Amino acid sequence: MITAFKQKIIIKSGGLVSLRSRKLKAGTKAEVIVLVEPTETTAEKFMTGADLLKSGLVGMWAERKDIGESLEFARQLRQKAEKRGE
Repeated sequence: MITAFKQKIIIKSGGLVSLRSRKLKAGTKAEVIVLVEPTETTAEKFMTGADLLKSGLVGMWAERKDIGESLEFARQLRQKAEKRGE
């Protein structure tokens, strides 16, 4: 049986995460998933789909004549990138 519990914590220096629970016994194996709450700094880095549409990024190359068929163009870019190290 899997036991789960939720605990609000503050990450310590060096990314240290500490959990304490009387339910946890020494030697028990556990898997830990850390869900980080967004801050003002991290929230700025992510865009919703609506934000992306409003940004002007979608369709910005629509008028370019040198790209042609987009799937083929992307394939050529990948091939060039793969050959860079050779």
